[in-house]
Amino acid sequence: MMNAYLPRLSRAASLPIPACVQRLCIVCLGLLLSLSTSLCLGQSNIVKICVGDFPPYNSHVLPNNGPIIEIATEAFKRSGYQMQFQYMPWARILKEGEHGECGILGIWRNAKRDQLFDYTDSLVKQELGFFARRGNHYDVSSNKVLESLSIGVERSSYLPPILENNKLHFDPASSLRTNLLKLSKNRIDLAYGNKAAGLYIIKTEKDLQNIEWQTPSLEIKDSYLAFAKKHPQKAKLLQGFKQGLDSMKADGSYKKILRKGRL
Repeated sequence: MMNAYLPRLSRAASLPIPACVQRLCIVCLGLLLSLSTSLCLGQSNIVKICVGDFPPYNSHVLPNNGPIIEIATEAFKRSGYQMQFQYMPWARILKEGEHGECGILGIWRNAKRDQLFDYTDSLVKQELGFFARRGNHYDVSSNKVLESLSIGVERSSYLPPILENNKLHFDPASSLRTNLLKLSKNRIDLAYGNKAAGLYIIKTEKDLQNIEWQTPSLEIKDSYLAFAKKHPQKAKLLQGFKQGLDSMKADGSYKKILRKGRL
């Protein structure tokens, strides 16, 4: 009995697909393509940012991840973008940023970087200089004075022109915090570093209350958001960020966030 149905099934399988079924398939395919396009467009407003953990500017231990991330997030938001950031070591930040895989938040400019990146307006100014023990004030404008002192520096850290002197006595360490601890124990005379970063460490470390910032600063560096020249959306992202940041400066929210973060 089963064999009797085989010829009919064979003939049915060879029949053309009804027009109504074809139309249904076309409609379904159109819906799938539309959904796929919508999802892709939904992802196009996401901005990937690489950033270092550097309090009090940006850090996972700070409210809203710090004032610089808070400003950048809001500036992008006002232009219709959603910022997604990831903390990583500085060497990896530069590598991924150079390849156009992310924007770099908190970068300084130099001649080499200017060949690779385009920048936003300055987000914040960072003061560089010395910390000393309370009561000790040195004339750091004098080379003779500097050459007589032991100066703690962070390994691989940027040094301003005044410190590019082979007669200076540097005591390298892995971090500014380590140098501040050495300074507090009278193992070095000065600790070189970022003013805001050092004051943040001093505030959070009870053993460092005998240390203070020494004026004047040696140099002031502007900090930027940058995108590689090869980044596919560089122009749109820079323009969008500028519009958002200008809006924040106009309504006072930019300064409010900096004041809240003590910058």
